[in-house]
Amino acid sequence: MVSKYTNIGLPDELIKAIDDIIKNSKLGYKSRGEFVKEAVRVSLMKIREHKK
Repeated sequence: MVSKYTNIGLPDELIKAIDDIIKNSKLGYKSRGEFVKEAVRVSLMKIREHKK
């Protein structure tokens, strides 16, 4: 299966915060995209759980 990607825009302050996490944490994120995908997955799981 081929994944389709869509670009999104984020405010500079969020980009800086993400970059700081990637550079300075031991959480294992290697890129902005990796961090954002995980953040979206977690948010969607919380929203789905809340709807039950």
